[in-house]
Amino acid sequence: MTYCSRCGVEVEERAEACPLCDAPIQRLDEPREEPARYPAVATAPDRQVRYLVWTLSTAGLLSLILTFVTLDVVLNQDITWSRYPLTGAGVIWLLITLVVALARRPIFVIVGQAVATGGFLFLVDIFDGRLNWFVPLALPIVGVVTLASVVVWLVARMSHRAPALIAAAVLFGCGAGAVAVDILVSAYLEDPGMSWSFVVLGAAGPLVLFLLYFHLRLGRRVHLERMLHR
Repeated sequence: MTYCSRCGVEVEERAEACPLCDAPIQRLDEPREEPARYPAVATAPDRQVRYLVWTLSTAGLLSLILTFVTLDVVLNQDITWSRYPLTGAGVIWLLITLVVALARRPIFVIVGQAVATGGFLFLVDIFDGRLNWFVPLALPIVGVVTLASVVVWLVARMSHRAPALIAAAVLFGCGAGAVAVDILVSAYLEDPGMSWSFVVLGAAGPLVLFLLYFHLRLGRRVHLERMLHR
């Protein structure tokens, strides 16, 4: 039975207010919703965030391009030095577009960035009327960086996102890439031998060995994720 909490008169089960004193009927058996511990924050979908980033980046780069081209035409009555920032801004826009459009397909982003970077270096080399350093130097360096990126992506995919193994792959790629770039630059300058890449190897080598040891031995006993989230 349901009674009014003010006057004690018996009321119907579905009554919202007491027919005698018009007091609201309180029902203790009704489930109450617990208040949220934190205020609800509306999050934008991932696609909308990426589209917003792309739109703002496009507007900013377009503004820079128009500014540089206008200054170049006003000062020189022709498009001369503005070709370099114009090309660079175009490549940056293309890279951002690749990341936004193909965020879930990293291999296509890697290949697209390699093509965009190679195209930018080709245009920069050909702007002076000669094609001298792109083929022997820039193109192999782009290939080395792309290969290192693909290796890191494969390791991340095959290791089920093991953080220690991915970090080891990144450092190994940096060391191997530094050696390859050092050899390519030395060969281009006709100065055989390696110089600065030994510093990179000396810094990355011990860390790679430790991360591999951690992944193979210590990782089974120590949960890195739990330690970092404490």
